[in-house]
Amino acid sequence: MNVNGYQAYKKTQIQTADQGTLILMCYNGAITFLKQAKQAIENKDDKNRSTLFTKAQKVIWELNNSLNYEAGDVAYKLDALYHYMIRRIIEADYNENTEAIDEVVGHLEEIRESWETIIQKTR
Repeated sequence: MNVNGYQAYKKTQIQTADQGTLILMCYNGAITFLKQAKQAIENKDDKNRSTLFTKAQKVIWELNNSLNYEAGDVAYKLDALYHYMIRRIIEADYNENTEAIDEVVGHLEEIRESWETIIQKTR
C-alpha cells in the first residue's frame, strides 16, 4: 500500500469533512485507540499500550476543547464526562485495568450514537 497516498487521502477526508463528521471521526478514533490499548495490555505490549492511551486522551481533550458552552447544560455535562474518562484512561494505563477501558469505550459509543442520530436528523 502506498503510505503517502493513504495519508493524502486521509488528510483530504478530514479537511473536507463537515463538523458533525469530524466529531464522529474523533469518537471513532478514541474508541479504536482504546480497543487497541486493551489488546496491547492483553499482549503485554507496554510501549504501544501507553502510546495508544495517550492518543485516546488527546482525542478526548480535543473533543473537550471544542465544546460550545453557549449551548447550555449539555456542554458542561460533557466536559465533566470527558474529564472523568481521561481519569479512567490514566487509571487503566497505570493499573492495566481493562474494565476501565470497557467503561470509557461504552461512554464513547453511547455519545457517538447520539451524535449520529443528531447528524442524520439535520441532513
